[in-house]
Amino acid sequence: MNQAAVDAGVVARYRLRLSPHRMRGRVGDRRGSGVGSSMEFHDYRDYAPGDDLRHLDWRGYARTEKLRVRLHQEEVAPFVDVLLDGSASMAVTPGKEQAVRALVGAFGRWCLAAGCTPRTMAFGAGPLELAQFAFVGGAAGPALPMLPLRPRAVRVVVTDGLWPDGGAAFLRRVAAGAAELAVVQVLDPWEVDPEPCGALAVVDAETGERREVQFDAVAVRRYQERLTRLGDDLRREVLGLGGRFARVVAADLATMCNRDLAPAEVMMVAAHQDDLAMGIARAAGGAGGGRAALVPAPAARTARRGGVPVRRRPVGR
Repeated sequence: MNQAAVDAGVVARYRLRLSPHRMRGRVGDRRGSGVGSSMEFHDYRDYAPGDDLRHLDWRGYARTEKLRVRLHQEEVAPFVDVLLDGSASMAVTPGKEQAVRALVGAFGRWCLAAGCTPRTMAFGAGPLELAQFAFVGGAAGPALPMLPLRPRAVRVVVTDGLWPDGGAAFLRRVAAGAAELAVVQVLDPWEVDPEPCGALAVVDAETGERREVQFDAVAVRRYQERLTRLGDDLRREVLGLGGRFARVVAADLATMCNRDLAPAEVMMVAAHQDDLAMGIARAAGGAGGGRAALVPAPAARTARRGGVPVRRRPVGR
């Protein structure tokens, strides 16, 4: 099976974790921030000539002799802006670049599967085509895209967070006016856990500056301490803005989702996948062959109703 087919299966297994915050977007099926045509009641306002008479509150008129109109909740396909760090350090190794491209492509497909309206833009630039996009050096620091961010949208930032100033001001601007924020920090395994290798010539991926260093065990420990401080500062800033943060170590898409994104609550397993897994476990348990351990004990067995776990108790106990 080729990698594209594998990634498609991973995308189908997971979905974006969207909070119940009211959002803005095109007409869809999620609660919006305004007035619309859903069945859910929103508010009342005084009648004005031209209002649809079908929405008049006649019962209220019978009590108060005031004509008022029932307003209903807007339903939208939420806007999702995916912001990609296009600096050269995002492609410092082939594995890291492949992981970044897989994640950004997956976010676009997750948005569509959730009924959202996605748009992917690079830092300091406009909308991009991922297949033709090139990571380049020389970036002075993170910058907002050239197009305005859409108000009350979900905003997802994909970056390695290796910014000289920490990026706090940038993150505050990204979070301003957003329905919710998620920041995904992508690092290469070598960046997370390098091995001592003695004398080493290092080149800054952004500026091209070359430097000779002695990369021994002491240097590795200092580097990792500095990387940890940068990551902790980034996490603290994102959480302080009410966002979600995930540190992702570059790997295949399935590993990154299961190990990094899902525990950080950026992604979640799709409800129908939970139902499928439960059905398989029950079938395996009922078939015998010593596989009943896959099925929870009766008193703890759970089902899902509308994606929400529901505790069931055995009949007659």
